[in-house]
Amino acid sequence: MESLYRRGARRLFDAFRSVRSFNGSPLRRCIPALNVAGYSRTIGMGAAGGGAGAAALAFSGGAAIADTLDSGNTETTLCRVMLPDDANPAGNVHGGSILHLIEQAGWIVATRHANSNKGTGGFSSTGDKELVATVARVEHMDFIEPMYIGEVAQVSANIIYTSKRSMEVRVEVWAENAAKRERRLTNRAVLWYVAVPTDEQTSSGHLVSQPVPSLPPSVKLNKEVAEAAEQRYLAQKAERAKARALPSGSELHALQPLPNARDHSPEASQSSLQHVILPSECFGSKLAQGGVVMKLMDTVAGVTAVRHTHGPAVTAALDAIDFHAPVFNGSLLTVTGKLTHTSRRSMEVEVTVFADNPLTGERKATNTAYFTFVSLNRLTRRVRDVPQLVLETDEDKRRFEEGQARYEERKAARKAGKYNIL
Repeated sequence: MESLYRRGARRLFDAFRSVRSFNGSPLRRCIPALNVAGYSRTIGMGAAGGGAGAAALAFSGGAAIADTLDSGNTETTLCRVMLPDDANPAGNVHGGSILHLIEQAGWIVATRHANSNKGTGGFSSTGDKELVATVARVEHMDFIEPMYIGEVAQVSANIIYTSKRSMEVRVEVWAENAAKRERRLTNRAVLWYVAVPTDEQTSSGHLVSQPVPSLPPSVKLNKEVAEAAEQRYLAQKAERAKARALPSGSELHALQPLPNARDHSPEASQSSLQHVILPSECFGSKLAQGGVVMKLMDTVAGVTAVRHTHGPAVTAALDAIDFHAPVFNGSLLTVTGKLTHTSRRSMEVEVTVFADNPLTGERKATNTAYFTFVSLNRLTRRVRDVPQLVLETDEDKRRFEEGQARYEERKAARKAGKYNIL
C-alpha cells in the first residue's frame, strides 16, 4: 500500500508540474471544445497567451467566462486533479467520487439553462423567480476505464434535450495524464433534471417542478435526432412509472451482518451507513446534492461487495437511479446494501436510501438502485472470480432469480448497443 500511494504522489507531482503555467497546453486541454448535436463552442478561460500571465486570465479569460452565462450556452466543463482523498482502498479513484463530479457538472449546466429566460417572460408560472436544478434520474452507466490518483478528471456536460419540465444532460468523463499528454474516456452518463424555485425548498418535501426553456436556436436538431430524443424522454417516463414499489414502514431499517449467518450468504455481507446532510453538501440551497447521495450509495455497495469477497472490489456499472423524493439539509440518511446476485466475475448489490426528518420523525424512501461490482486480485489488481452467493431462504432464492434476469438483460442490452450514449 505504501508503494501504491508513492506512485499516486508521483502522478500528482507530475500533474501539477505540467499544469503550473496558465500558458501551458495541458491546462488549456482541460477546457476543450464540445460538440452538441452538430455544433461546437469553445468554453472556459479563453486564450491566455503571450507573457500576460495573471493579467490575461483577468481580462481575456474573464470575457470567456462571462460567455458561459450566455442564454444560448448549453454546455460546461469541470477540470480537477484527483487527490489521495479521492482514492478507494484498491488505490484508484472512488467510483462515488466520479459520480459526484458527474452530477456537479450536470447541475451547473441544468441550473444555468433553467434560468436562461430571466427577464424575457419565459416562465409562465414562476416569472423571474430563481430556479435550481435537481436530479430526477440517472440512466444506466458503465465504468469504462479506471481513473488514478494524480490524473486530471475532465468532466464535460451538455444539454441535449428539453421537455416542458425536464432537461436531459449528457456527461463525459476523461482521465488525463498531464505529464504523458494522454487521456482516455472513463465514463459516459445521461441524467435527467427538473427545476424548482429556490424560495420554496422547505423540509416539507413538497416540491413542484417548473417549466424550463426550450433549447436555444444554436442547437439545431434534425428530424431523426429530435425523434430519438423524444423516444428517450418517453422511455424514461415509462421506466419511472413502472418502478417497483418503494419499501416503507418496518422495511426501512438499517442492515448489519447477522452473527450466525453462513459466509457468502446475503445476510453475512449486508451493510448500512448513516449520514447527516450538512450545508456543505447542498448546492447553496436546502436541497442536497444528488452526487452526495450517489457517492454514499456507491460506498455502501462497495462495503457489501468487499465483505462478500474478502478482497478489493470496484464499481463496474450501475442501473438507473430514480430520485423519488428530495433530500434536505439536516436529513439523516440511512443507506443499506444487500447482495442479490453473483455471476462468475460480478456481483449485484441492491442499495436503498431512506431519509429521516429529525424534527418531525418522518421517514421516507428516496432511492433504490442496483450496483454491479467486480473483485480484484490483491497483487495483480486484475478482475478475479467471485465467491458464489449462498442462498438459504426462499426470499434469497427469489431475489437471486430476479437478479439473474437483470444480469441477462444487461448482457443483451450491451450486445445490442443499448447503452451506447450519443
